[in-house]
Amino acid sequence: ATVMARPDRATLALGVQSRRATAAEAMDVASQRAGAVIAALRDAGAGDQDLRTAGINLWHDQRERQFVATNQLRVTVAADDVGARIDVAGRAGDDEFTLDGVTFSVADPAALVAPLRQQALADARSKADELAEAEGATVGLALSITEGGSGGHVPTFKARTAMAAAPPVEVGAESLSLSVTVTYEIS
Repeated sequence: ATVMARPDRATLALGVQSRRATAAEAMDVASQRAGAVIAALRDAGAGDQDLRTAGINLWHDQRERQFVATNQLRVTVAADDVGARIDVAGRAGDDEFTLDGVTFSVADPAALVAPLRQQALADARSKADELAEAEGATVGLALSITEGGSGGHVPTFKARTAMAAAPPVEVGAESLSLSVTVTYEIS
């Protein structure tokens, strides 16, 4: 059984990247910009549970003869707020802002599983009855039931630029599937 659901949550992979002559300068600018991005997202409604540091890096770019510092964040937002939150973060991060992707999901997939499970069980019973009837048999009790399932493709997009305006974002739909394998008693 499969159901289509509109994702209501998104995770933004974003951050800042600073290139400077010294490691201290690069880290200082990246830290300041990351702090500004976090503050702007908090002002826009993000709570502690919505923000997570995903990585802090510093390396020397031999070719450019600069130090590069990055600070990556994962931010959970309502799916309808994606464009606005990218805009807020982009403005706060200024020229150092990076956007590495957006992943959409359903916040409470469990609410969709119970009806899927019922549909999958009804489908299994219907098919078993059909097959048994073709052989002149009758389906009895279920001897074993195994469940499996999957989420569908989650749309993702990537960019790496400061935003001039909130980007248009289409959430689309995500398919959630659940299957059951049922072994029935036959008489």
